Order: sequence, then C-alpha cells, then structure tokens
Amino acid sequence: MSGKMPLGKKAVGLFGKMLEPYLSYFDTLKLNLKKVGVRTPVNEYVCALILYSLIGFIVALIVGSLVFAYFIPMLTNNISGYDAVYSYTLSIIIAILTGGGVFLAGYYLPPTKAKSLKSKIDRSLPFAVFYMATTASSGINHTEIFNMLSKRGGVIGDEAGRIYNDVNTLGMDLSDALQKAAVRTPSNLFADLLWSMATIVTTGGDMQKYLSGKTKSFMAQYRRNLNNYANQIALYTEIYVTLVIVGSLFFIVLLSILSPMVGGSGFSLVLQTFLVFFFIPAVSMGFIVLLKGIYPSE
Repeated sequence: MSGKMPLGKKAVGLFGKMLEPYLSYFDTLKLNLKKVGVRTPVNEYVCALILYSLIGFIVALIVGSLVFAYFIPMLTNNISGYDAVYSYTLSIIIAILTGGGVFLAGYYLPPTKAKSLKSKIDRSLPFAVFYMATTASSGINHTEIFNMLSKRGGVIGDEAGRIYNDVNTLGMDLSDALQKAAVRTPSNLFADLLWSMATIVTTGGDMQKYLSGKTKSFMAQYRRNLNNYANQIALYTEIYVTLVIVGSLFFIVLLSILSPMVGGSGFSLVLQTFLVFFFIPAVSMGFIVLLKGIYPSE
C-alpha cells in the first residue's frame, strides 16, 4: 500500500485549500498511513479520496440514470412522468451512496490494513526475537542484527530492512532509526521491543542478555497461545461436526423420507444437491479459513 496516490497532485490542486482548515480531524488517519507505510501526505490522500468519490458519484449517476430512466421502462413498456421522476431520484440516491461508499472505503482501508499488519507482526515476533538473540550472541554489530533479520523476509524482516537502510544508507544513528520504527509500527509489542533496544544502544547495555530474556517471555506467551488455539480447535470441531455434518445428514435423510409424502421429490433432489455439493464444501472452507486466521503464528 506504499507509494503515491494516483491523481493525488491534481486532487490537491482542486480541493487542497478547501480541506486545509479541517486537516486536524484526520490526525488518526495520518498515523494509520504511517503505520502501513503509505508515504502520501494526509492532505493529498484525503483530497484524492474526495476526487475518487466525486468520480464515483458522477459515474453512478450516469449509469443509474440510463438504467432506471431508459432501459427498465423500455423493457417494461411503461414510460410515464412519474416513473421518470422516480428513476432519476433513485439514481441520485444510488450515486450519493456510491460516492460516500468510495470515501469510507478509502478512509477505513489504512486502519484495516494496520490491524492486519499488527496481527502478522505479533504472530511472527517470538521467532524474530529468537533469531535476533541468536545473532546477537555471536557478537556482531547491532546494526548487522537487523541486516541479518531482513534476509528472513516477512513483515518483521521488511521492517528490519528499513531500519538497516536508515542506518547504512541514510546515515541515521541506530537508536534514532529504532525510535523511528517504533513510532510507525502498528504493533505495540514490537514498538516496546524497539524502544527498549534503542535505550540499550544509547546506554551501552547488554543487547544479547536483553534479547534472550525477551525470547523466553515471548516463547512462554506463544505456548499459552498454542494451548488456547488447541482449545478453540476442539470447540470449533464440535460445532462443525454437530451443526454441519450431522445436521446436514439429518436434513438430507428427513427430506428423503418426507418428499414422497408431499410430492416434492424434484425440489428435494435440488435441495439435497445444494447441501452436498455447495453448502457443506463452502462451510468447510469457511472453517479452514477461520482456523488459519486464529493460528498463533505466521
């Protein structure tokens, strides 16, 4: 989600001065943009959202007017003055909803992205800290810890690469680079780790000892999360077997028994086919996605 917003500069030229007195209302959005790595200034981002909303409004108004005022009356052979007014009014309502929906979608996309990024960071943090502790035990330079971590990839690896780039390319002090990363990360756990590491760099503390202690703490929490995950799996498995498998089989058997009595064998066959080939596979995929989503690791 990084990079510039398309049409952002043109949008600032159109709406920038009008929006300027209200920029203080978008401080939360500004923070969320930083957390997800969007380098676009908040005024440019909001102006672009306004422009996209306006475009969405115009497109929806034109399409809605054609559909409701021309095609539907033509298909129904019913063109009256009342229907035309009703169609244009409905088109305006849909256009307003479309424009508002575009703006709200763009406004809530950064916090949604930040929440997802926070979850990924928290899940991979125990293993990243373990890797850093192992690397620090070799006695290498503190900056090289992040260089090595960046080669592992993942969300924390990407952040480590940015920290290393700030130090190695931009010439920042490691402590400043860590504080900068702590401010922009959406994860409170990772931010606390970075703030503490920045303090150790500044005061000359024992980095390896600190990371070893944090590794034990994170791994203990990870084991607790695994236990909770196992309990959740047991609960969801009971729900799945009882409601989906047993419930569907019971419903299929019941339909097979009742359909000859009510003379609805055709509808019963269609319903049974839907249950077997569509409903059960769809619900099963939903359970798989759910279990994958709550897994306490990356």
